[in-house]
Amino acid sequence: MNLFRTLGVASLVCLIGAGLNGCINAPDYDIKPEIDFKSLDKVHVPRSGGFLARDTLKFAVDFKDGDGDLGLSDDDIKVAPYNQTTGGPRNRGNGDNYLIQPFIQRTPGGPFERYIIATEGDYDGRFLRLDNVEGGEAKPAPLRGTLRYSLPLELDDAAFYPGQVLRFEIRIVDRALHVSNTITTTPITLGP
Repeated sequence: MNLFRTLGVASLVCLIGAGLNGCINAPDYDIKPEIDFKSLDKVHVPRSGGFLARDTLKFAVDFKDGDGDLGLSDDDIKVAPYNQTTGGPRNRGNGDNYLIQPFIQRTPGGPFERYIIATEGDYDGRFLRLDNVEGGEAKPAPLRGTLRYSLPLELDDAAFYPGQVLRFEIRIVDRALHVSNTITTTPITLGP
């Protein structure tokens, strides 16, 4: 009798589990990526042995994308439209999908101004595919998570130096070339 009761309870648990699984719907995100600022941290390495001091800024950005087409593989950037050298959000092509623009605060408590050292976009980068599919396309599916990006800055008293206060605007781009919203980080002071 106990065997039948145990089997009955196990069957009921399985049926309830299967029923609940059918009730869970995929999230409904826009196909244009959406990002939110999560954090900005700094790792300082002091000057040593002829090497300049360096700050590595570590950005964390939360994202949502309705069709999950985020990231570019090494193969992706060999073909159009990602191998182009013009066009794209900054007219530098579409090989970068993490767009970052620094702003500097020149006086304490003053406004932040766009900061360009050489050419705009020198801080941009690329993050790899997040769908884990190589050599093909994954089935479109919503995707969310946190992107982490590191930006090393040499503190050389010319472009970047200790005590300088920066903040950043960040956007990401998906493989369909949809550009996300722009987020602004919290300010950070360079140096020890």
